[in-house]
Amino acid sequence: MDLIILTLYMGWLHVMLGLVMGFRDVLLIGNGHGGIGLVAAFFEKGTWMLLLIGGLLFTHAYIGSHAEFLNIGVALIGVSTVLLMWTLYRYHGLDLPIAIMMGPIEALGMMPTVISYVRLFAVGVVGVKIAETGNHMFYDNITMDEPFMAVILFIGWFVVQAFAWVLGVFSPNIHAARLHMVEWMKQYYDSSGKPFSPFGGTSRFVEGE
Repeated sequence: MDLIILTLYMGWLHVMLGLVMGFRDVLLIGNGHGGIGLVAAFFEKGTWMLLLIGGLLFTHAYIGSHAEFLNIGVALIGVSTVLLMWTLYRYHGLDLPIAIMMGPIEALGMMPTVISYVRLFAVGVVGVKIAETGNHMFYDNITMDEPFMAVILFIGWFVVQAFAWVLGVFSPNIHAARLHMVEWMKQYYDSSGKPFSPFGGTSRFVEGE
């Protein structure tokens, strides 16, 4: 349970860091939709930051012993959801009825973003449990009274331990990269901008359809 809570806190902080970076980009550079400055940054990124803070307070009040945070958390979630509706309408060009419908859906989408970080805990525990199971099923049953069976059990134990080692070494890195590229970078990365033009020129001799 402690590891699950730790990964949730890590996810919350990681996503919040991405939003802070996105806030700075919109404030100084713009958001690719024509919005720039403090107001645009607040609606584009500050709204999500309020939602994260409200979700944290609500979770602490609902699951933990901080009941005094419940009303504050619910209020922040409600206000940020309304602000998201306006953001979708004003800065993303959605019709107002569609923006009103999409606001709560977008707000709920932040919850699985943070919960996705629990996979780091799960992958680490799975590798340990596989290795532990291999010890109980194979290594503990090895005896020199049956040499042939001892060799078979040792090979089985070695294969399981090798699989657990590979899983423990590579799988967390893959999932961490996935969280970094998918869940974190979208909090600040904006794909709009100038088309990439290598060497600053236009190709004259390459044809394409």
